[in-house]
Amino acid sequence: MNLFRDERGSVSVLILGLSLALIIAIGLAVDGSRKALAASRATAVAEEAARAGGQALDPHALAAGRTAHVDPTEAAAAAKRYLAEAGMTGTVQVRTDRIAVETTDSLRTVFLGAVGISGLIVHGHGAADLLSAD
Repeated sequence: MNLFRDERGSVSVLILGLSLALIIAIGLAVDGSRKALAASRATAVAEEAARAGGQALDPHALAAGRTAHVDPTEAAAAAKRYLAEAGMTGTVQVRTDRIAVETTDSLRTVFLGAVGISGLIVHGHGAADLLSAD
């Protein structure tokens, strides 16, 4: 008589549960760190786009030796060009003394796709003060 006969297969269920928990933990670690890196990149691109926009001084005033103010239309265009070159989407807002850039990027997951999370969205923000050149 075998005393363990009705316990057959219980270890397989335990190993299956632990394996699934391990895959989820690895997925959170790997995809979570990838998301943090992508968010850092989104913020860096937004900040650089804002700086690029902030350098859009009026070329006619510079050529004439006058005080050069930032051209708001050119500032927005320069920031949008920077975003496009970086391969990222975003919005640009130019005010009289500040340019603000918001970026959005998507990231495909590596491990979390196994549990139905195939992608993540990250956002970044950058701003620059608009100064005049004397």
